Amino acid sequence: MRYAVVGGDRRSALLAEMLQREGHRVHSFALEKAELPAGIARDSTLQACTYGADCVLLPTPAERGGLLYAPLGLAAPPMDEVIGALWPGALVIGGGFAAATVERALREKLRIEDLMRRADFLQANAAITAEGAIGVLLRESEKTLLGSRCLVAGWGRIGKLLTLRLSALGAYVTAAARRRADRAEAEALGLRALDYGQLESIAGELDFVVNTVPARVLSDALLCCLPGDALLLELASPPGGFDPLLAQNIGLRALTAPGLPGKSAPASAAALLKRTAAQIMQEQEE
Repeated sequence: MRYAVVGGDRRSALLAEMLQREGHRVHSFALEKAELPAGIARDSTLQACTYGADCVLLPTPAERGGLLYAPLGLAAPPMDEVIGALWPGALVIGGGFAAATVERALREKLRIEDLMRRADFLQANAAITAEGAIGVLLRESEKTLLGSRCLVAGWGRIGKLLTLRLSALGAYVTAAARRRADRAEAEALGLRALDYGQLESIAGELDFVVNTVPARVLSDALLCCLPGDALLLELASPPGGFDPLLAQNIGLRALTAPGLPGKSAPASAAALLKRTAAQIMQEQEE
């Protein structure tokens, strides 16, 4: 098969290499700064890269600010230009497409698949993110997780997996969740579960605070009650779960770790992309 890998970070470079090792023909664009095997074509135009491809693989996230996400490219073309370079019927796979991109793709009669709308991809990606978050906590703190007091805000895919992994490592974990059913599930799994309004009562005992909710769920009062050596980790997209400027002003260490799969385990993340793309192509044939 012929694949076009367009843009992306280390995950995309490894994905192209994996596909080539399986015997596929692979063309690349906007990966000029990536280390790629000699057999992978580095095309100078989108049209040359994508012409005749069975599948066009865009990154996750596919775009930022209307431009192709291409940190390893010499330039990031507008997404409108990327979509315009494809032919009707092309299969385009990526993650996190803007609504305007999807609308343009549908007008151009493209088959567009958003990985961020697939439960199977999101669950596996959450597992990689949770493991990467633990790596950050271990690397950035002088404390062990064993015996530590951790707060994880959010009971979504990432929050749930992270609390369970932290607990398995011997941490005393509190899960913060808005929904009563989520708190009941956390308690059934042996965790302490609180509503966000109850967190100030335990703030003084916490060693680690990890947020997974893309909304300000952790109050300024909570931050002011944390011990001075507490470590905060933001995993959610803006605006995030707490005020990082306030945390900095009161002397707390607050780290942000967006895009952890591509940073902590790019090979595993690339393998997940390849596996999901193959599943999508099989579904298309059926």
